[in-house]
Amino acid sequence: MDLLDEGKGLINECLRIHPLNLCKKYTQSKKLTEFNAAVQREFQIYMPLLNARINGEILWEMKELREEFKELIHSGQLNGGALQSGLGASGNLAVPEAPDFIVGSEVKASLSKLKGRLLEEGMSVIVVTALGGCGKTALLKKLCHDVDIEGKFNNNMMFVPVSEKPNLTDIVQKMIQHKGFAVPVIETEDDAVRNLQQLLNKIGQSPVLLVLDDVWTESQSILDKLVFKKIKDYKIVVTSRYEFPAYRPVHHLKPLTHGEALELFRRSVTVDDSSMDAPDDELLDQIVKRCKGLPLALTVVAKSLKGKDRSFWHSKLLEWSEGHFLLDSEFDILDGLKRRFNDLDGDPSIKERFMDLGSFPEDCEIPATALIDMWVELYKLDFDGVHAITDLHELVCRNLADLLVTRRDSSDDDDKSYSSHCAMQHDLLRELAIMECNQGEVEKRERLILDLTGNNFPDWWSEQKPQPLSARLVSISTDGTFSTLWPNLELPEAEALVLNFKTNKQIKTCVLPEFVAKTDKLKALIVTNYSHFPVELDNFQVIRSNLRRIRLERITVPLLSMGNLCLHSLQKISFYMCDISQASTLNGTKISDAMPNLLELNIDYCEDLMTLPDGICQIKPLRKLSITNCNNFSTLPEQIGQLASLEVLRNLRKVVCEKEIAIMWGPLKNSLNSLEIKVPEEEANFDWPRD
Repeated sequence: MDLLDEGKGLINECLRIHPLNLCKKYTQSKKLTEFNAAVQREFQIYMPLLNARINGEILWEMKELREEFKELIHSGQLNGGALQSGLGASGNLAVPEAPDFIVGSEVKASLSKLKGRLLEEGMSVIVVTALGGCGKTALLKKLCHDVDIEGKFNNNMMFVPVSEKPNLTDIVQKMIQHKGFAVPVIETEDDAVRNLQQLLNKIGQSPVLLVLDDVWTESQSILDKLVFKKIKDYKIVVTSRYEFPAYRPVHHLKPLTHGEALELFRRSVTVDDSSMDAPDDELLDQIVKRCKGLPLALTVVAKSLKGKDRSFWHSKLLEWSEGHFLLDSEFDILDGLKRRFNDLDGDPSIKERFMDLGSFPEDCEIPATALIDMWVELYKLDFDGVHAITDLHELVCRNLADLLVTRRDSSDDDDKSYSSHCAMQHDLLRELAIMECNQGEVEKRERLILDLTGNNFPDWWSEQKPQPLSARLVSISTDGTFSTLWPNLELPEAEALVLNFKTNKQIKTCVLPEFVAKTDKLKALIVTNYSHFPVELDNFQVIRSNLRRIRLERITVPLLSMGNLCLHSLQKISFYMCDISQASTLNGTKISDAMPNLLELNIDYCEDLMTLPDGICQIKPLRKLSITNCNNFSTLPEQIGQLASLEVLRNLRKVVCEKEIAIMWGPLKNSLNSLEIKVPEEEANFDWPRD
């Protein structure tokens, strides 16, 4: 029986292998062959039957492997098409990790009912609806990791976070990339629908499951375009705080009963420490009642009390009893979370960092490097951001954010760059952060966080003579329909500016506001384009010399053209998935004159970069030069040895060059101990590792 269970396990592993994981397929087929030999030794009587079955599995695996090789070769994906698309890792729609446990008879019944519907054949849309924080997303994660669901849908499951302002083009491009195909440029929603239909026709011979998580009521038109009734076994599951009348069946997820809430709370708050003075059942019962059966509230409160003694619990209950903690509406959920937020052990710095996370769009990964740049300048932290990352980890420990590693790069650990780390903030917690930021009169707020829809501005901003604002952190996010000039803003105290752009086929440029030129205290500028491909950034000349840090993502800005700017205070500049190698139209400009005090230059996933401008080598203070995941980069300037202050040079491991060039590398050998310099007998070249 153990041997048969082992065989079943091997087959299930085969079913879960990603279509592009060719190495895993080969390894698994070898395991199946070895299993076949073991069966031959142990069960001679059943040899004919077992031999036919196992060999059939091996032949099926090898046949599929050959077909996928043909498809990859035909589509050009074997040459790194995912990176060539310019999307990086953003197309990953794999189902997130399932929760360790679930509680509640209704939740378990929901799992069983939804599982039955997904195992039925045919096309259908299933809506799972409930109040925010009831555990809709957790339920779907658990469901998608069910062995029978994985067995049916295999690698045709896609989990898409939708949020408030979805973009059909963005969703379709991510689906195409997730399935390993080259990502096309999609300019209209009609193009997106056609490309989606082509994708479903390719993969729809097998069952397809599309999970749309956190769909807002305004997004029904997008949901309609994702439905294709002619695909024979195509399931769409929608989680939403809203019910969509046009779609049935609708599954309502209710809050937990008091007994179920107690079970979830106990599991979340328990610490394996017999020395802790544990609270009694009555105290625990009173606290759980205030959570109103809401899983989000239960887990957040439990983690805030975890490891605390009974006296601490009593003090919190006494404070909460002075007013409502959680009621039946979403506003009261936020209000309850606010009370928990206000009790962060008297640590005002963590409150500040938590509110700062609201500067980035909903359901978007927040690069740790962007937080470092912002926090170092706002709070006068160490240059490398060690304290900033410590604060981020503190937020994660307090369940106010999640920390993700988007890719594993060994050099990240070497120099603590955290370029592959991202933070995520639950949408309810983001709303709480923005609520906190919006307290008081707008002129006196320390943070100004604006989410613009179309060309609609707040009334106070549209006034003829706006009042000076006191905000030190300013964040402005636009959607794909923004197309007007920026009204004036008076920001005399602003030290960090975060601009989050989205563009469309009509608007392919981002424009820096003119008021940036008057922000004399501005130290950090973070500009992110959340569309798929880089767009031009106009009006760059408004940037002033007071800036110390600049981070650009998916932006087209020729590096050489920056030589015309005056950035004498700039210490760090980062380009992520940008186009930076276009020829400059400026003559006689030197980048070393524009930023003579630069200490750190980071270039990541910039596919058009082939070589560095010679002027980089004339920036004498430069300590860190990081060039990663730039697949077309092949040549360093011959003057690289002039960078006597250089301490970190990522990802260069080995240089093969002529003797004359090797001499120029001499000054760097003392600070770059891991660098190997080799002089060959004949032709010289650079040997670069590829990520």
